[in-house]
Amino acid sequence: MKPYVRWIILAAGALAAVGLFVIVRPSSEPDRGGATQATSSNTPSPQATDGTTEPAETPSPSPSLTADVTVIEVTVQGGAVDGPSEPKVQQGDRVRIVVEADVADEVHLHGYDLSAEVRPGRPAEIEFRATATGVFEVELEESGLVLFQLRVVP
Repeated sequence: MKPYVRWIILAAGALAAVGLFVIVRPSSEPDRGGATQATSSNTPSPQATDGTTEPAETPSPSPSLTADVTVIEVTVQGGAVDGPSEPKVQQGDRVRIVVEADVADEVHLHGYDLSAEVRPGRPAEIEFRATATGVFEVELEESGLVLFQLRVVP
């Protein structure tokens, strides 16, 4: 057998293993009758794009986070993003990100590692307290479309 054939077989096997993992992994999002809700891994992720403070552990959103909330609304139509490009909030503020899209995807807030599913007719909502300072990218995960960069200032 030629050496390059071994590499091709090895690469195909690795790709198949990753694909199988993605297909059979359990969902970390509880089923709430189709309701869209953010999820949290409870593990800080130092993904601020400007290298500032790592986020502290951020709990999953709760209904009690509805008063005095900064709401950031974004609409995605045909790959075009309509909304603020770099909204700014204060550290400690409660923030709700609402994304409406004409495609099914996952809205992901990097750095806080929060995400929510969006579908046509079903907006995604991510609600959290901005505990870490820095600039955090919000994107449609599958398509890689950047929605905005959230700036959290002290």
